[in-house]
Amino acid sequence: MKRHDTRRRFLSQVGLALGGLTILPSARTAFGYAANERLRLAVFGNMYNAAHFLVASHTYNAEISAICNADQRKISSVLKMWEEQAGKLSGSQNPQDRRAAQRYAEMAQRKGVIIASDVRRLFRESADQIDALVVSDYDHFHGVACGAALRAGKPVCSERPLGFNIGDARALRALAAQTKLPTTYRSPGTGVGQFRRAMELVEDGVIGPISEVHVWLDRGGPDRDAIPSGSQPVPEGLDWDLWLGPLAWREYHPDWMSYSHWRETCSGGLGVFGMHASIFPFVLLGLRELWDATDAKIRVQAECARRNPVSFPRWERVRWELPARRTMPPLTIVWHHGPDFGPGSREAIRGRLRQFGLSDAKAADALMASAGSMLIGADGALVGNDHSTVITCLPKEKFEKIETNRPQRIPATHGIYKDWIDACRGQSSHIIASFDIGGPLSELLMLGNVATQFDRALVYEPAKGQFAGDEAANALIRYKYRYGWTL
Repeated sequence: MKRHDTRRRFLSQVGLALGGLTILPSARTAFGYAANERLRLAVFGNMYNAAHFLVASHTYNAEISAICNADQRKISSVLKMWEEQAGKLSGSQNPQDRRAAQRYAEMAQRKGVIIASDVRRLFRESADQIDALVVSDYDHFHGVACGAALRAGKPVCSERPLGFNIGDARALRALAAQTKLPTTYRSPGTGVGQFRRAMELVEDGVIGPISEVHVWLDRGGPDRDAIPSGSQPVPEGLDWDLWLGPLAWREYHPDWMSYSHWRETCSGGLGVFGMHASIFPFVLLGLRELWDATDAKIRVQAECARRNPVSFPRWERVRWELPARRTMPPLTIVWHHGPDFGPGSREAIRGRLRQFGLSDAKAADALMASAGSMLIGADGALVGNDHSTVITCLPKEKFEKIETNRPQRIPATHGIYKDWIDACRGQSSHIIASFDIGGPLSELLMLGNVATQFDRALVYEPAKGQFAGDEAANALIRYKYRYGWTL
C-alpha cells in the first residue's frame, strides 16, 4: 500500500501544480503496481477498440472491471460475447486461457464487473476499481468519457476522432498534456513496421521534397435534408437523457442515433475514416509542428455536392494549404470523399499513380481500394491503404534494394494496444498516436467540416485555435455543453 499511497500523493501534487486541475484519488492507479499484476480496464461503449478489449483483455494480462453504456440494450450482446469467449477458451491447453475462461464466464453472469450507464458517476464512485479506460462509442461521447478518466488519473485508449469538434480536440490534447498520462487513439497504422519505416524514408529524403498529398474515401455522406422531427417513445433500456450527454436536449427519435449522419452529433467521414488515412501524411510530414508555430496559418476551402448545415454532403473535396515546416516545403492536402471518391477524383489519383509507374488502371484501382492516402515527392511516392497499415513505395524499381518493412532507427512496435498497455504499466513503449498527435490531427480534419459550410476560403491559426477574423466560422469551432456535462 505504501507504493500506491506515494502514487496518489504524486498525482495530487501534479493537480496542484497544474493550476487547480483535480485528479481524483484512487486506491490503485495504472502506474502504481508491478508489471505482473492485472490491469483493470473500464470500457465505455462496445465498438472497434472497445470490442477488442472486451474479449481480448486476458491477452494483455488485464481484465474488465467495468463496462459503461447509456444504451443498456447493448449490454446483452456484451454478455453473450463473454459467454462465447468463455466457451472458446475453456478447452485450451493453456492454463492461463482456462483461468480467463472462468473470468469471462463469471462476467457473462454479471459477476465481478460493474455495469454502468453514466460515465461521470462511474468515475465518481468507482475510480478505485479502475486502472485505465477504453472508449469507443458515438463521437459526441469521446470527449466527456476521456475527460472523466483523465481527471480521475486514468490512462485512456480512445476511438477516433478526439471529440466531435475542434474545441473538443483541443481540450483533450491540453488535458492529456496536463495529466501526462498515457493516451492513444485507435490508429492501426502507427503500430506496424511499414509505417515507421516510411517515417525514416521521408526523413532521409528518399522520395525527395513532398509538397502534395491526396487522401480519399469512397463512401460519401448521407446528405440528409432535415434533422429528425417529432418524437417517439424511448425504448426500454435506453436512457435517452444520458445518451444525449453533452448535446442540447431534443425529444427522442431513432434517427438521431444514425451513426455519422448529423453535424450535431459527429464529425462525418473526415472523423470516421479521414483519421485513419491521414495519420500517415500528418506524422511523416511533421504537421504537428504548426500548432506550436505562433505565426502559422492554414488555408482551407471545400467544394461539395451542396452546402448542408445539418448533415454531410454526398461528395466533398477539401483542400488544405499548409506552410513550410523546418526543411519541408509548403504542402497541399486534398481530401476526396464521395461515391467513386467524388467527381473526377478517381482519374486524378490514377494520373498521379501513372507518374510513378503504375499505368494499369486496374492495378491503380486495386491500390486505391476504398480509402487511402498518397504522398507525392519529387523522386517518388508513398501510398497508404485505408488504415495506413500497408505502405506501397513507388516507383517499385527504386525500392527493390531498400528496406521498407522494418524501421532502422525508430523504436519497434508491439502493436497499438500492447504499446499502450505497456505505457500504462510504466514500461517503455513508443506510442505515435497519442492525444498530442490525435488532437491536432482531429482539429485539422474538422476544419474541412467547417469549410464545407462556406462558399469561400477560410484561414485558420492553429496556435490560437481560431479562424482569422471570421466570426461565422469561429462560431462552429465548439458547441455549448449541456448543463451537468463537461470535458
